[in-house]
Amino acid sequence: MKQYREQAVSPVVGVMLMLVVTIIIAAVVSGFSGGMMKGQTKAPQATIQGSFSVTSGLQITHAGGDAIPTSGMVITVKNGPTFGPNLEAMSTTTLNLANLTNSAGTPVAFFNPTTNNIDGYNITSFNPGDTLYMNITNCNPMLFQPAVASHHGSYTYDGTHWSFEDPKDSFWALDFVNPNNVGKQFYMDVNDKTSGALISRAVVTITG
Repeated sequence: MKQYREQAVSPVVGVMLMLVVTIIIAAVVSGFSGGMMKGQTKAPQATIQGSFSVTSGLQITHAGGDAIPTSGMVITVKNGPTFGPNLEAMSTTTLNLANLTNSAGTPVAFFNPTTNNIDGYNITSFNPGDTLYMNITNCNPMLFQPAVASHHGSYTYDGTHWSFEDPKDSFWALDFVNPNNVGKQFYMDVNDKTSGALISRAVVTITG
């Protein structure tokens, strides 16, 4: 007499279906993750150094790493702890790339005063070994550090140094061009515009 075991087929089919569904889900998740990874642009990795003199201005040097597209580069400066506690957030200022030049004096970017925006770039890439400059004449705190620039008087450049009409003004005490701040330090951050990721931070000591 034959014995039929048809009931054993059902669990086997069920297990196989579960395996198929699991494989399909894994493939979908893998494909989605791969697409996400491809869609994300990795921020450049670089070492950026800075120096600042109250008589010659700011120098920004690419000391090594990836080339950085200037259109995707954001440079900010902020007062460090030597100026006083808890000043970083309120003193953060983004540099206008149109005020930076290469060694030949070519501005990094075109600035349109009508739209108050960058319209294009003369220098498209900040490469290892390159140095960018902000001449001391462009370091008027009203443009260079508007976050801490004083509106209670006027700044004057005498061909050597910047000065302020009230030397005891609290904002003048925070300006990098103030000769009394020689020896103090500020932070200079370079960030990736797209992701906001920090590419490099330099601690810059003010010199005479």
